[in-house]
Amino acid sequence: MSEVKSSPPPAGGSTRARRKEDARARILAEARRIVLDQGFEALTMRRIAEAAGYSAAALYLHFENREAIARELGEAGMRALLDALAEAGKTVDPLQRLKALGLAYAAFGRAEPETYRLIFMEPGFAATALGGKDAAGAAAFALIGGVFQDLATAGRLRDGLDIESLALTFWIVLHGMVSLKLTCSAFLVASEEDLLATALDNLLHGALRPNREP
Repeated sequence: MSEVKSSPPPAGGSTRARRKEDARARILAEARRIVLDQGFEALTMRRIAEAAGYSAAALYLHFENREAIARELGEAGMRALLDALAEAGKTVDPLQRLKALGLAYAAFGRAEPETYRLIFMEPGFAATALGGKDAAGAAAFALIGGVFQDLATAGRLRDGLDIESLALTFWIVLHGMVSLKLTCSAFLVASEEDLLATALDNLLHGALRPNREP
């Protein structure tokens, strides 16, 4: 009995799909550049179309509106951040994991400054692009929250502390450190590792039970 082989997709269909992917990538790249260069308020479908070399009508074949473009940019940035934190999130000891996550977060901001600015430092962008519902962003924050939950489960935290508040405070510290490194590097000369060590010492001093060394 002869073997039945499936026919390859028509070359024309494959070419059309590739062209569509290329067009979406070009549109997103130009939208990202506009936000970074001119701010989120400057992001309009007309400007994106002009920058990408398409008509406004053609743009709507790929994206419903500018909010859809912003969401895709934001989600891509958050996925990149989550990927950057994934390895540090595997560290077994919670306190060592917290330090590893902090250093990985700082390294992401240093390696991907434009992406970091886009998702965290551009007024109006995060609220529109993510709306507090981004799965990758929630997963990244959960890695930090998981550290404090593990410490609480092991009886290493003082009674009455709110896990989410601790995680949020730690993220605020990280964001302050990274954003200042990006905008005021001439004045913030201490290394991320030294800054993080000081922040952790002070944060954990009031959170850990006595006689527990961070």
